[in-house]
Amino acid sequence: MQSDRRRFKRHRLELPIKFRIYLPSRPDTGSAFLSAQLHDLSQSGMRLMTNVVQSGPLHIFHPDPTASEQSLLEFEVPDGERTLTLTGRVVWYDRNTEEHPYSFRAGVEFVDLGAEDQKRIQSLIKRAQSTPLPSSSDESSPASSD
Repeated sequence: MQSDRRRFKRHRLELPIKFRIYLPSRPDTGSAFLSAQLHDLSQSGMRLMTNVVQSGPLHIFHPDPTASEQSLLEFEVPDGERTLTLTGRVVWYDRNTEEHPYSFRAGVEFVDLGAEDQKRIQSLIKRAQSTPLPSSSDESSPASSD
């Protein structure tokens, strides 16, 4: 069993979200927004559930074969009347069990978080009135930096 390397506790927060895949060198040429489910959230990352890991040549984890760079994801998270837009990179992904409604789960590490984004993430966590998830259970995921 791997040790848990997270800097922040994960908090259960299930929300429908949208994401798009893009290359850092060409941010305007990414995929359309795709549906997903936020599963848990921390100050430095999230776990999402999705049925889509690839859109055209763009894959959420594997480098683009033509550009040799890993894709980033842009997320739209509902936050009351305003949408919280975050950027992250997938640090792990795998298949869910067959009975799960989403085919894949992925661990995301946020990149380029500003102070306002950090405050809004903390606000989402507080509003959910959630408790930290255990680090070793069948709900746990591969150790990541989120």
